[in-house]
Amino acid sequence: MRCPYCRHADSRVVDSREAEDGQIIRRRRSCPECGRRFTTVEEAVLAVVKRSGVTEPFDSLQDFEREIASLRAASNRPASATQHQSAPQQGERAAEPVG
Repeated sequence: MRCPYCRHADSRVVDSREAEDGQIIRRRRSCPECGRRFTTVEEAVLAVVKRSGVTEPFDSLQDFEREIASLRAASNRPASATQHQSAPQQGERAAEPVG
């Protein structure tokens, strides 16, 4: 992380705290060059990278509806109704970040 005061390319994390149920991480940092301290706020954003390379924010409802539509279109494939209903949740769990 670049220091906002002296523009030094590196900084050291002094303290980290989670806010808003872990959705945001506040980090207190120290610059080894000028010795000043500053705070950064990091927010995790779930995004989908399309085949074309375009990145869009993840919209679970929209993606769920697309998944259901594609499963209905593939109705000639052998699958039970339970498998059709559980497929979007399995895909969402697979997309969750690890760690």
